[in-house]
Amino acid sequence: MARRTAEENRRNILDVATRLFYREGIRAVGMDAVVKECGVGNATVYRQFPTKDALATAYVQGRADAWFERMEQAAGQHTDPRQKLLAVFEVLAEDTAGAGYRGCPMLNTNTEFPDGRHPAHLAAVAHKQQVRDWFRSLAAEAGAAEPDRLADDLLIVLNGAYATAAVLDGAAYGGRALDLARRLIEAGSPAG
Repeated sequence: MARRTAEENRRNILDVATRLFYREGIRAVGMDAVVKECGVGNATVYRQFPTKDALATAYVQGRADAWFERMEQAAGQHTDPRQKLLAVFEVLAEDTAGAGYRGCPMLNTNTEFPDGRHPAHLAAVAHKQQVRDWFRSLAAEAGAAEPDRLADDLLIVLNGAYATAAVLDGAAYGGRALDLARRLIEAGSPAG
């Protein structure tokens, strides 16, 4: 069996931690569970992630990066900025309807790490600010009369849907979020 490179080990550890942290919660999963699931020794895991906080922060940043990659890909299929905004909510509706949906990793992280100085908390907050800025940019491109307000409203709908869909009927609330987003976008920007 070929030995893994340091990068392959890092990717494997992060993949395992991502699956476990999302399914069970960051605080509920010990480093021993990550080590066991990865099939590598303690030293290999701790060489890549010296602390659980470092692993948790890498998990949050990885989820944030993956979210943007998916959403930008969906939005990139459209030229109209209003359609780009709607594409985000179409993906949200698909995600929340999935059987394994457990909520937004960023919102979950802020619940688990309320200390505003924790690096995982800071990564989650930075992601939400980045989402809001992206919404604002698209709202301005769409000619919204109040791009800041539309961005804030859409962020409220996004986060509300993510949180509610985790506890109630994900498919229903994801679909409702898409409808609300559509109405907000239509009301906030001129037809074009």
